[in-house]
Amino acid sequence: MSIDKNLLKRLTLLYVEDDDVIRNELSQLLANFFSNVLVGKDGKEGLRTYLENQDHIDIILTDINMPALNGIDMIKKIRSIDNKIPVIFATAHSDTEFLAEAIKLRAQEYIVKPIDIRHLISLLNDIASNLYQEFLLKQQQIELTRYKEILDSNNIVIKMDIHLNITYVNELFCKISGFNSDELIGKEFKSLKYHDVSNDIYTNLYANVLNNKHWQGNLKNRKIDNTFYTTDAHVFPTHDETGEMSGAISIQKDITKELNKKREIQLALMKDKSDIFIRGKEGFLEQSHTINDLRYKLEKAQHELDQSIRNIDKYIYSNEKYRLENKNLKTEIGLYKKNSNSHTALKLTRENSDLRLELKKLKDKLSQIEQDDEKRLAQLKINYDSKIIEQEEKLAELTEKLDSVQSDEVLLQKLEYWKEKAKIETARIENLEKQIIAHADASMMSKIFG
Repeated sequence: MSIDKNLLKRLTLLYVEDDDVIRNELSQLLANFFSNVLVGKDGKEGLRTYLENQDHIDIILTDINMPALNGIDMIKKIRSIDNKIPVIFATAHSDTEFLAEAIKLRAQEYIVKPIDIRHLISLLNDIASNLYQEFLLKQQQIELTRYKEILDSNNIVIKMDIHLNITYVNELFCKISGFNSDELIGKEFKSLKYHDVSNDIYTNLYANVLNNKHWQGNLKNRKIDNTFYTTDAHVFPTHDETGEMSGAISIQKDITKELNKKREIQLALMKDKSDIFIRGKEGFLEQSHTINDLRYKLEKAQHELDQSIRNIDKYIYSNEKYRLENKNLKTEIGLYKKNSNSHTALKLTRENSDLRLELKKLKDKLSQIEQDDEKRLAQLKINYDSKIIEQEEKLAELTEKLDSVQSDEVLLQKLEYWKEKAKIETARIENLEKQIIAHADASMMSKIFG
């Protein structure tokens, strides 16, 4: 015997027995299985207990021969209130009179005392299982009713017979189409189509449904005022209890607003695309002008950098020349000191002093020239850097404008071309800087670039 205590623990049992010993022992035993066990010592008390707790009592177990009110009469009164509650009779007598009465009262079981506890628990478990299945079925019916209400309130529902003639339409259909149900009952489902809809759609729909298949697609239906609305429709066959096709049902969702909104968005996108093309064309002309101006300025900067490099080469050459001359003079002075008398040495000293003075003047002049050129180069570099930054910003703005029209393949190709040109010009400037670095010594580089 397999007992599901979870099922029994969901239930409340009413137990009526006039024998105190039997009632106390059995009620304590049953309390281990049921959520609650209510007891009565006779039929009268059992009836009163039921009336006080009828919304909670699930099963009745009662003796038949009891004082005040016997079990049969008690159940008769209870059946006038609830004709479905399961009842088990227990008696020490087994005559057919009580059995016949029990059957008339739709008793679930009839057991003879002394009670076989295992058999009783098994019977109660079976009843609990049946009650639970009824509970599940009731819950499913409630859910199905709720789903039907939700379906009816949000979708068009049309039912048809085996020939696809309309047998039912819901309120939402009447509200949207303007027809009332009496105008459509008995008419063919195809009669709902708008006049410009191809018959092929309904031919395919009928073929699928009559071949016991589901059909899904968009339907354009007419309203009573000869306007139309569009639905996302599902049509599938229905069956009777034998599994034979008994008709069909169509569930449709009105998507007219969504389609209209989609068309509006498409028109707006087409207009935006046209505006973008026009703005892109204007932006391209402006970009071409800006790039030409930038190219001119870059060429001018290239020329000025070339001139600066030539000046640096000139200054480096002059400095090296003066350095060699100074070195030679120092060598000659040393030789004269060794090989000549004091007069000659004094003369050479005077000449050397004059040469030093002349050399100092030349160095001062060279230093001044270098300082002037360094200032000029530094200023040129600042100006060029500023111009480059300014042009890069303009180029960035143009790039952003071009990004808004990147769907235009021709403009994108031109933009890539000018980007490549800008990279080449940037590389040329970097090459000029490398040339400066290659030709200038460390002190000169420090003065130019800090």
